[in-house]
Amino acid sequence: MTREPVMLYMDSGTSTTRAYLIRDGASVDRETVNTGTKDSAISGSNDVLLSGMLRCCDSLLRRNGLPMEDVDEIWASGMVTNTFGVVEVEHVSTPVDAAKLLSTAWRHREDKYFRRDLMLIRGAKTAQPGQQVTLDNVARMNNVRGEEIEAIGLAAGGVLPVDVDCALISPGSHSHSLLVRNGAITDILSTFTGEVNHAIRKETILGGELADGPVTMEPEHVLRGLQHLESYGFSRALYIIHATKVFGIADDAVRTQMLEGVIAGSTISVLRSKIDQEWKDVQRIVIKGGQPYMEAYRILCSHLMPDRETVMYDTKSQADLALRGFLHIIKLRFDMQ
Repeated sequence: MTREPVMLYMDSGTSTTRAYLIRDGASVDRETVNTGTKDSAISGSNDVLLSGMLRCCDSLLRRNGLPMEDVDEIWASGMVTNTFGVVEVEHVSTPVDAAKLLSTAWRHREDKYFRRDLMLIRGAKTAQPGQQVTLDNVARMNNVRGEEIEAIGLAAGGVLPVDVDCALISPGSHSHSLLVRNGAITDILSTFTGEVNHAIRKETILGGELADGPVTMEPEHVLRGLQHLESYGFSRALYIIHATKVFGIADDAVRTQMLEGVIAGSTISVLRSKIDQEWKDVQRIVIKGGQPYMEAYRILCSHLMPDRETVMYDTKSQADLALRGFLHIIKLRFDMQ
């Protein structure tokens, strides 16, 4: 009787790497290290990332009484194909589904730490094969690393139904919106959000006028920030938030909600235009998140696009999406054999 392959799968992001031990087509254990491409970028070498990934895998194997020699394959996704990842690998052009991620997986021989082949799942981009990106068309170019396999996981779990066009919003340092049709990513729209929030908090006077911790998002204040954005533009909308401190008419929590209305509002406003003009068949908007501030995205979507169903998918209380996407890809491979 042929045994199922034993696999290690790693989902590596900017600051965290998660490793999973896969047996009989299911995850039986996991391990996490606080190491990602940010550490490689700071150090100027991917040694810190690779050593962290190996440490994560070794800990997982020791706990399960397995030598590395018993592992048939090692897979990884996320930021591993970034410049500061394991090795830089070109994104796959949309449309992207599970079969395409499987067929385009990049085999990389890593001799310094793992001393074996690693199978790397690529990110996705809207630029098409052979298409030259110029100043004239760069506004239509977007890409993701990590969100693509999470979208596959959500499609496999039915959160993104195959018979309904969906927009998947992934808030973060960059907020990515993916058009998912029949289980495939067909378009991407990306904006700066978390990066802007971080810069405002760390480098402007407004940073000292905001709440330090999580704040419950209320429609009144979030939508007030959106209204100022639409009426006065981004920079004045920020100044108006500051003015509430100058005139003593709001507290830090209210200003924080208004700021989310401005920053997230700029993302949802452009998404609404995209849906109105190009993604016209979108019926469901899924917001992937687990942090309190992400409620602002739901408030904004419900306000700006009331004719579309808006769903908040709480990643804190659900299975790991990247893992779910990977297991779906591996199942597809076995089904094809």
